[in-house]
Amino acid sequence: MRRGLIFLFLSFSFIKTYSQEWVIIDIVSQNTKELVVYIDDGEKKIERKKLKNPSIVKLIMDYQTKGFQLEKVTQGVELDLNGNFPLNNNRLNNIGITNLTLSNNNRILLWFKKPKK
Repeated sequence: MRRGLIFLFLSFSFIKTYSQEWVIIDIVSQNTKELVVYIDDGEKKIERKKLKNPSIVKLIMDYQTKGFQLEKVTQGVELDLNGNFPLNNNRLNNIGITNLTLSNNNRILLWFKKPKK
């Protein structure tokens, strides 16, 4: 019993810890003047930034110079359905016309990883 406890204690004391720091960048919109991104580093609130240089390649290179590695690039589709949908016909809306708008936003997510030792 005593040897088992000593072995257990020694095995936990010699385990190497290896953690990684992740940053997820959500590119919301891009035009010729600016790039709007959400930055999630897992430590504080998600931060919204407007970058004056609208280049995604420059953004990737900036994070690579900080020691991060681009792990993967994913694309998400955000569908918004706004408006009202009449459930029944009445005098004002005789034929059931809806006032719905559908917006389709394609978003790019950049996943950066920085290994710590």
